[in-house]
Amino acid sequence: MFRPLLLSLLGLVALSGCPKDKDKPTDAVAKPRVAVSIFPLHDIAKRVAGDRLDVVLILPPGKSEHGYEPTPKEVARVADSKLVVLAGFSMDEWAEKLVKTASPNVTSLELAPKCQPQAFTQDHVGEAAAAEVAKDDGDEGEEPGAMDPHFWLDPVRMQTAIDVLVTEFTRLDAASAEGFKTRGEEVKKSLAALHADLDASQKKWTKRKVVTFHASMGYFIGRYNLELAAVIEPFPGREPTAKYMAEVLEAVKKTGAAALFSEPQLDRAPARTVADQAKLPLFELDPVGGTPGVESYEKLLRSNAAVLEKALQ
Repeated sequence: MFRPLLLSLLGLVALSGCPKDKDKPTDAVAKPRVAVSIFPLHDIAKRVAGDRLDVVLILPPGKSEHGYEPTPKEVARVADSKLVVLAGFSMDEWAEKLVKTASPNVTSLELAPKCQPQAFTQDHVGEAAAAEVAKDDGDEGEEPGAMDPHFWLDPVRMQTAIDVLVTEFTRLDAASAEGFKTRGEEVKKSLAALHADLDASQKKWTKRKVVTFHASMGYFIGRYNLELAAVIEPFPGREPTAKYMAEVLEAVKKTGAAALFSEPQLDRAPARTVADQAKLPLFELDPVGGTPGVESYEKLLRSNAAVLEKALQ
């Protein structure tokens, strides 16, 4: 989903220096600071940390890293971080570079490799066209064989991530180990209930084939028995070629896909084009959340499930 930001962003980090965040109370600044790349990981990390760590979000809710330029205040917020939490598999290298420039001694934690990761697959449309674009641009994108970082869209795998966070947080503050473990177990119970609800919901969906904006929904699709007919943008933020769009339309016809889905962080014009030509309804799935109405991890996945229920009944 995410690609590295332009290296010019690092100049802003250097110019900002490493000032303390004056908007934070003194006691919060004194706690070990943990910077987290995206909202779903931040929400879970913050709940596990409780009031023992200063957990800050790097990418503001509602924004995409494509073209994102942090303000000096946003850069200062990640200064003095002891730990940076990432999805991993190169998805959020931009966040790691930003934090390491502001906090050279920061430790990096990639969660996806520790949560039963899977590779991207492209049994769906576009393997040849996507490979052609990748060869021309030197970009791996979300091509077959590359590891998929979007594990957080599976609440079962996310429970594994909680155990990893408890271990890493304990290294930062050993005296708070029991609290991290207790809060972690509470969050895991919430995610187990979430999974049970989503699994019950998916059994009512009468249609299964979908076309998503890109391959971010692979873990969710696999967990809840959906089928991916095509992705509209094999390289997020980059307009697909005419050849690729033709393959998507052909796949929609062959598979009988029920609906198409765009994402709020990216331009929905390519999805609208396919929907209009295929005469299919266009809905929206949010892989990141953090905006009003989806201000918790559970609300994010429940919101997406509600959209799918409407689209696939």
